[in-house]
Amino acid sequence: MISIIIPTYNERGNLEELLRRIDSSIRRISDYEVIIVDDNSPDDTASLAISLSKQFPVRVILRSRKSGLSSAVIDGFRAAKGELLCVMDADLQHPPELLPEMIRRAREHDIVIASRYVRGGSVEDWGFFRKLISKGSIALARLLIPRVRGIMDTSSGYFLVRKDCLNLDELNPRGFKILLEVLVKSNCKSICEVPYSFGLRKSGESKLGLKAILSYCLHLIELSSPLLKFAIVGAIGTLVNLIALWLLRYPLGMEHELASISAIEISVINNFILNDLWTFRGKRKDGLLRSLLSYHFTNSLGIAAQFTLSSMLHRLTGLESLLSQFAGIITGFIINYALSKRLIWWGK
Repeated sequence: MISIIIPTYNERGNLEELLRRIDSSIRRISDYEVIIVDDNSPDDTASLAISLSKQFPVRVILRSRKSGLSSAVIDGFRAAKGELLCVMDADLQHPPELLPEMIRRAREHDIVIASRYVRGGSVEDWGFFRKLISKGSIALARLLIPRVRGIMDTSSGYFLVRKDCLNLDELNPRGFKILLEVLVKSNCKSICEVPYSFGLRKSGESKLGLKAILSYCLHLIELSSPLLKFAIVGAIGTLVNLIALWLLRYPLGMEHELASISAIEISVINNFILNDLWTFRGKRKDGLLRSLLSYHFTNSLGIAAQFTLSSMLHRLTGLESLLSQFAGIITGFIINYALSKRLIWWGK
């Protein structure tokens, strides 16, 4: 059985045609159900879906407010009865006629992605800016998330996944692109892409906007390698260090040495907290105090390595000071990351 999850918001004008095309495409090859997850659409999409349940195997989950596409999909996953879970949009840009091929491929693969960017796939009548956003978002995902580098359409909203591959408690309902969540956090081993032509919207309005783009970028960082997060925290820590130094040195009038060591300590504590809450969230091995002390230890080794390498490169090889210092910083960062990951948090 296949459960087709369709998140909706103001999609009344597309719904009847969509359900008719789904039914004609797969009723002869598979038992199915359609789960409409509606975020209290002002156009009464949910009411129409309930009335159409007399003709088609439709269930409706009506949510009280607009809570986002990914959380809608996860709610649909939780309610689904099928062994195969399909996600598609209600705007008719995802052709239901592709479902038989996707179901056939699911016999051999854990995830089947309807792809616009493999051979045979296409998009219709997109302007330059929309193409740039789409391909740029995919390039960023493949750059930042090693697990998806072999996938051509990481931002597809049309895919099929085996239910037994998912750990629903691991999925983040705040994410914008649920496929990325599934690819990164599921136990799926075999993935394939099926080409399709991304059609024109027939009714309703696109949900793509500045807020959605920003949400996607933040989501990418959240799903990215801990190394990138560790680097971002390090950059924030540098800023915290400099601000603290300025406040202690000038408004408060501390001597430079005392202000400097105090600012370093503040930045170390800041970095530990951010790494504990974000980079390695939920993976701390020991108690808070012991972990904080261990983090100080790893930082001291990283700083020592940075200073030693910088001095050696400058004095022994004649390398220019800034280049020597930069090489030392990179080395210290790598040592700090590796030791922190191994000694303080359960690294992946």
